[in-house]
Amino acid sequence: MKGWDAPCYAHFKLPPTIVVEQGIVKYRFYCLVHPDRYVTRARHDDATSNLRRHAFKECPSLNEHQKSGQLTVAEFARGSTYSSARLRLKHVQWFAVNHRPMNLTKDDAYQDILRMFHAGVEIMSNQTATRDILDVFKITQAIVKKKLQNIPTRKHLALDGWSSPNVMSILGIILTYVEDGQVKTLTLDAVRYV
Repeated sequence: MKGWDAPCYAHFKLPPTIVVEQGIVKYRFYCLVHPDRYVTRARHDDATSNLRRHAFKECPSLNEHQKSGQLTVAEFARGSTYSSARLRLKHVQWFAVNHRPMNLTKDDAYQDILRMFHAGVEIMSNQTATRDILDVFKITQAIVKKKLQNIPTRKHLALDGWSSPNVMSILGIILTYVEDGQVKTLTLDAVRYV
């Protein structure tokens, strides 16, 4: 399957089903648009003519992407996991966990990259990113609180304070406990204190 890079493969569910017909091992490629239809090819054969015929003649509606520059439904469904909510969550993770500035969403080149992967992408504003980060913080705070309440063993809290080069005071918090016979740590990210 490594060499299967012809565009027609995007029209079919991969990996194909393996069947044996009259003692010959064959691949059965099921259509993504019409799941009840399939094209069969011998395992030793690497030609794509029957696959191309089905993909580009029997399902012509998928060929409109060549005019518009958009992905076909099959190509999109095969590898894309985009949803507006998922992108917002990934942005929260990117900004909060990896300490990236929220102004990146305003960058024209970044927006072009996102639109290249999905033409209808919804890019959030800085204000939305801030609200999302606060929402995720509140949800996480409740989960961590419940987790700490349910730990039956003793807990060790370690604090690490320091000043950053821009004279901002930082406090790192690490919680250590024993669970299921193993030492576990819960790191609360560095927080600013006055």
